[in-house]
Amino acid sequence: MSPSNITVQYVSEPTEDLVEEAVKVFSDLMPEDPLAVSLVVGDRSLISSMARAMIKPIALVVGDMYTATDESGKLAGFTLWLPPGRNLYDTLRWATLTEEGKTYFAETMAKDFPKMIDSKTGIESTELNTYWCSFAFVKAQYQGKGVARAMFEVAFEKAKTLGATMALATTAERNVTIYQKLGFELKGYELMPSQWMPWDAWIFARDANTL
Repeated sequence: MSPSNITVQYVSEPTEDLVEEAVKVFSDLMPEDPLAVSLVVGDRSLISSMARAMIKPIALVVGDMYTATDESGKLAGFTLWLPPGRNLYDTLRWATLTEEGKTYFAETMAKDFPKMIDSKTGIESTELNTYWCSFAFVKAQYQGKGVARAMFEVAFEKAKTLGATMALATTAERNVTIYQKLGFELKGYELMPSQWMPWDAWIFARDANTL
């Protein structure tokens, strides 16, 4: 159970201000994450801009946003999901990435990474054909207190309605047991190449029939 001062909800109409709160949560947690470092070609000062480029189109255009807020309405955590048939790459604001970043994203994130995911899940175009979790972040002070579980339980209800398998990837080993406790099956692991910092990827899925 999450803390009593935390409220979890689906946000039907996310705002620009909420996007900025989510960007800050991401940026505060990810300055040393190998994937984040790779996407900004080693320039950590660009992490917020990169996060905004990815979070904004999902929250405002193509995806579903679930949030956890404290008693003052401040963001404690958020998840962003892409329903089947929706794709981040069609709406990504490429202008915010450097040329090297665009190249790395186009080759690794838009081509190699999806192929690897499919090979682990056995689902063709996994990111397009599942309820795909693109982001799941909880502020440090609320981690380990059931906040992520509470947000995922709301998303589970949407997946049931869609009849969709849920899937996700994590770059942090500490999250492996968390997702397993949430009912996801570990489908595989891969070390992804990067000239800046190779990054780990654990792939998970949860069949709609188990929801």
